[in-house]
Amino acid sequence: MRRQLSDRSAAGVFIVLVLAIAVTTAGVAGGLILALSPMLVTVLLLVLTGEGRAGLARVGLSRSGIRQWPVAVGGSVAVSAVATALVVFLGYAAFTLPGSDFWANALVLAITGPILAFTEEIGWRGYLLPRLSWLGERRAMLVVGVVWAAWHLPYILLTPYYHDEGNRWLTLPLFTGSVLAFSFFLGYLRLESGSVWPAVLAHFAHNWAFAVVTGIVTTTHPVVFGEYLAGDTGLFVLFGTALLACLLARVHRRRTQAAGRMVPAVAGGY
Repeated sequence: MRRQLSDRSAAGVFIVLVLAIAVTTAGVAGGLILALSPMLVTVLLLVLTGEGRAGLARVGLSRSGIRQWPVAVGGSVAVSAVATALVVFLGYAAFTLPGSDFWANALVLAITGPILAFTEEIGWRGYLLPRLSWLGERRAMLVVGVVWAAWHLPYILLTPYYHDEGNRWLTLPLFTGSVLAFSFFLGYLRLESGSVWPAVLAHFAHNWAFAVVTGIVTTTHPVVFGEYLAGDTGLFVLFGTALLACLLARVHRRRTQAAGRMVPAVAGGY
């Protein structure tokens, strides 16, 4: 029997399910089930509640949000590029010519990366964020960020695949801070576009740029480079992403004020 859920109930069920999957399947198939879980839970809830087209519309798949694509891709790549350049400037790394497999790896990542980014974003910014609209924009993005960070923790703490180097008392706060910054950056992309696609592209661009950068630098301080300063969620990445989020927040605030009304946080429909 299909049952309509309130936004609060739907958000709560989504959070419980994705976190339960994270804890129980963190090391299964190299984390593949974990990576797919936001999409799987989204599909499950849409089917069980019978939301149909209305549910899909709230996920934000029907609009391209193309006006935000340059900011999504360019901003994410720029943060990684600037972070890497700063680490090189500080003397912890140096630029080098890419190896023979560089372009092949970059191509593979360009194909697989958007798929994995989509499987996450359809859950975080597609399903969950709209259903937390009753909290208000910023609180909704904060809650999504906290859940997103918690969802990663079993993979970090229970497997050797992700952020397993460095001092955990440093890497975990840096990771959490970066995830929260990204939650606001991607959240405002979602808010401004009414689409999940800019968030997908920004998520992919961040992952791709981080992976590509490792092929054009050499370092004798891999933990400092890859965990503490640049890399996936280093200090410079955190600051850069937070700056992007603040700029987007300012643009969004000005637009809504100019329209003479406050737009509810990712309200359904668009």
